[in-house]
Amino acid sequence: MDNVRNIYVVRHCQPSFSSKKFCIGKLDIPLSHEGREQAKNLLSYFSDKKISSIYSSNLKRAWETAEILANNVAAPIIKSEFSEIDMGKWDGLTFDEIKLLYPEEYKKRGEDFENYVVDGGESIKECQSRAMIELFKTLNESSGNIIIVTHAGVIRAMLSSVEGISISEAFGYKIDYGSVKQLVVNHQELQRSVIWNF
Repeated sequence: MDNVRNIYVVRHCQPSFSSKKFCIGKLDIPLSHEGREQAKNLLSYFSDKKISSIYSSNLKRAWETAEILANNVAAPIIKSEFSEIDMGKWDGLTFDEIKLLYPEEYKKRGEDFENYVVDGGESIKECQSRAMIELFKTLNESSGNIIIVTHAGVIRAMLSSVEGISISEAFGYKIDYGSVKQLVVNHQELQRSVIWNF
């Protein structure tokens, strides 16, 4: 049996919302027309990757991306633990609105980015913990090369854990809609690889 596996962690393609900068966590937004086209374009990238299964967050923008990548071959396996960080009462607000409505809380989160919990939500550290637990569960229950469709916050949290850097450092990565992070599992060891932006 081949001891090397490729795990392709994909950020969902472009969702349907305005051009303003929103704080989007669990808010369930579908893909835009452009996002569906992005996902179709990704199919060619994965055509020779010998994908055995596809996993996805339970949020529409992720599982709609995953369904397109599955290309009617096999239904994506939905995993709610791969959903985006829960932003609580900030979810769906623009960042300008958050700064206006919750100036002190916004300041406190900036001072303790990894651990601060927005009312009704979770910290990025908590998000990292659940996502990494689910990642290893998924690796144990699957074989061969797989795709995981998830969200920018989750991907950065994973990168922090895999690469041994702080979550704040991982948030310095540019992770575009439809970008791919390739993780290599070699003899059961999860190794760093490369980000592809399309």
